[in-house]
Amino acid sequence: MSNWDIQVESVHGVLGKTEETAGKFEGEFTAYTKGLESAAKSAGTMAPGVKPKSGTPGPVAAALQEFADKTFDDLRYLPARAAESIGGAAKATAEYIAGDLKMAADAQHDAIPDPKLPPVKTVGGKGK
Repeated sequence: MSNWDIQVESVHGVLGKTEETAGKFEGEFTAYTKGLESAAKSAGTMAPGVKPKSGTPGPVAAALQEFADKTFDDLRYLPARAAESIGGAAKATAEYIAGDLKMAADAQHDAIPDPKLPPVKTVGGKGK
């Protein structure tokens, strides 16, 4: 049987910091998207000094768009995975606490009944 000794306050602290950090994903993704868009616009075309026609990306812009399209689901996965992990750790910690409380309640309950006393031996070896 394994022994667990979880510092609940520490777990809550780590989960809080992790949740705070994970909450920044949206801002990071916005900056990522703007960075890709800016890079694509700045990449230009294959011909020096020629601006692409409206809606016609150059090869670098097209490659950046393809990269963005192929990594989109990976990026969406990050906050979803973080949320599931944080929620799972919080639930596991709550179950740990509930288990400790149940064990304490069971121990208290087991201590409530009157103790069973062994028979008192009298002179002659017979009990009362």
